[in-house]
Amino acid sequence: MKKLLIAAFMLVAASAAFSQKFEKKIAASDKSIADEKKSINPKTWIARGELFYEIAVAPANGLVAGMDETTYALTMGSAEKTESTETLNNKQYKVHTFPDKKVYFSNGVIVFWNVTQYEVPEPLRKAYDAYGKAKSLDAGGKNSKKIGANLKILSSLAKNEAFNSYQLGNYALSVDLFALSLDCSSDPLVGETDSLSYYYAGVIANEAGKLDLAEKFLTKAVQIGYTEHGDTYAALASVLEKADKKDQARSYLEKGIAGNPENQQLIIGLINNYMSSGRSPKDIIPLIKSAQDKEPTNASLYFAEGSLYEKLEDADNAVKCYEKSVQVDPSYFFGYYGIGIIYFNKAAKYDEQAMAEKDNKKYEELVTFADEQLKKALPYFEKSYELKNEENQKVVIQALKDINFRFRNENDTYKQNADKYSKMLELM
Repeated sequence: MKKLLIAAFMLVAASAAFSQKFEKKIAASDKSIADEKKSINPKTWIARGELFYEIAVAPANGLVAGMDETTYALTMGSAEKTESTETLNNKQYKVHTFPDKKVYFSNGVIVFWNVTQYEVPEPLRKAYDAYGKAKSLDAGGKNSKKIGANLKILSSLAKNEAFNSYQLGNYALSVDLFALSLDCSSDPLVGETDSLSYYYAGVIANEAGKLDLAEKFLTKAVQIGYTEHGDTYAALASVLEKADKKDQARSYLEKGIAGNPENQQLIIGLINNYMSSGRSPKDIIPLIKSAQDKEPTNASLYFAEGSLYEKLEDADNAVKCYEKSVQVDPSYFFGYYGIGIIYFNKAAKYDEQAMAEKDNKKYEELVTFADEQLKKALPYFEKSYELKNEENQKVVIQALKDINFRFRNENDTYKQNADKYSKMLELM
């Protein structure tokens, strides 16, 4: 127990030392900006920005991604820490926890870190605001070079912290830090266009559910020509689809494909857009064929083609496509299900015609045709049942019950199966 108490005391002492590290400097800076003369001097605000930058880098000072544990131990010295493990994104890391940060290791090297405590909240944002104030007071531009250089350094740190936050799963903070980095780099005193950050900021904003920001950043990435062989167009279109801006999404998909005809994300995105927008199936089939050429083992592409043929009321070609989907992926539920539905619906049409037929011979022929279609459907529904797609399982069981019940007088197997599926439906 005594050892635990001593360790706790040392940890508190370390935290106290940390909290006092910048206390005098912050007090002096606060006094300067409260002074009437000093507060209108750009240099006062530059110094304040540099102080907040110093506060921002202090917790992780000396840490470098890829640093081995030997070098790390020399860098950190005898600083108090605890050791544990954490799992992030299904990967386990060794973690050293300090009063102000957590350092994550994999295979003996630093991967990233998480600063958990700063001397003041949001020091990077405060540094940016201070440089902005200095810039506004620098009417003659005498300090432009210094402010620009500091903003550039701040941009780099914000970007690094954005990547760290993303790896930690804090997408919202990652987006905010990317935005700050871009505010710095795009300032006229820096004059840089950080294409990669616009792209990452947009993609991560999408993951964070911030669709307005995602659209803003990805649109900017496209405008400045950072298209990543069409991936940026695809990412932007995905955001626009989520925001229910289908026409804009289609426009970007079509522009992207025009310059990147091999990009599979764009092709599939445009297929989905056309289908959800009610475009003619004939417009979409060539796109699907192109996608199949690039992904010949993608069962969903053959199923998509089959569903288009169904819309064109071409059941034979639809069946061929569904058959192809289960050839390339024998566990693909929707291929079997789709074929079963086609044959079942054909049977229903024959039954409907039979009910309206007054000629007994023709009636018998139509019923026979219906029976043939149902027996074709049966093995596909049985396979669908075996694969168990939860969303469609009740429909499958209902179809199996109806088919087996229809043929219950032919043999005991049909009758037993009809009873089995009937009981299943009662329990659902």
